[in-house]
Amino acid sequence: DEMDLSMSLEQAPRPPQRQFHTFTISGTIFEVETRYQNLRAVGQGSYGLVCSADDVLTGNKVAIKKVTDAFQDLIDAKRILREIKLLKHLGDHENVIGLVDISVMP
Repeated sequence: DEMDLSMSLEQAPRPPQRQFHTFTISGTIFEVETRYQNLRAVGQGSYGLVCSADDVLTGNKVAIKKVTDAFQDLIDAKRILREIKLLKHLGDHENVIGLVDISVMP
């Protein structure tokens, strides 16, 4: 029976590895999934640069915000967490961009 369990675990499909590519926009390096193309700077947010991009998997236009040193200061980390929570909560509103994904880079 142990053999059957290990066989089924080995055969379980693994999610595909996410592929990334790098862009430099306004002097800021963005490392984003390859699904995001045509990055263009749209403004400076409170904690980083904001770009628009095309999601080639969904056909949607998305905003990508790069936050640098997000966890270096406790107050800033709490504010960023509050922004994420608000985006998740208000994401269904027609005038608010929804939160699609969060990537934490080393």
